[in-house]
Amino acid sequence: MVDRETFDRLMLDHLSAALRFATRLLGDPQEAEDLVQEAMLRAARNWKSFRGASSFRTWLFQILINAFRDRLRGKRARSEVMDDDVCDVRSIDPLIATQGAEMAEIVAKLVSSLPPRQREVLVLAVYEEMSSSDVAKMLGMTEQNVRTNLHYARQRLKAQLGPYMSENKR
Repeated sequence: MVDRETFDRLMLDHLSAALRFATRLLGDPQEAEDLVQEAMLRAARNWKSFRGASSFRTWLFQILINAFRDRLRGKRARSEVMDDDVCDVRSIDPLIATQGAEMAEIVAKLVSSLPPRQREVLVLAVYEEMSSSDVAKMLGMTEQNVRTNLHYARQRLKAQLGPYMSENKR
């Protein structure tokens, strides 16, 4: 078990990662801030339950996922565009930069529209770069189920992005 001072420091150290994760799950930075605030409150109320058996990040992300699921149960998730700058800042050509920003917006919108379980798995595995075993532990599912959900999410995104990719090849 960690002391309160160490716990508070860990919370601050992981705040930006939690916000990034929540933004990718919800697709709305303002709603993500609300979700992170809720998760941080839950974590602060139950700080003694963190025993260090898993990493603090894993423990905190589990709380975030539970808050996300509670939010989905309370109201249907809205598909909104995520504010995610992924264009290459080294790009000299403004047209290429604009196209990159537009594509990032399209991808973010499509990720936000995935079914919740596929979205959770995709965001953890791809954006947070977690292994299948870590994702499985965090979400309480088998590694095979993680790989299956990841496959379906990628397959869906590939099908939806197909028309955009053929436009770029012209």
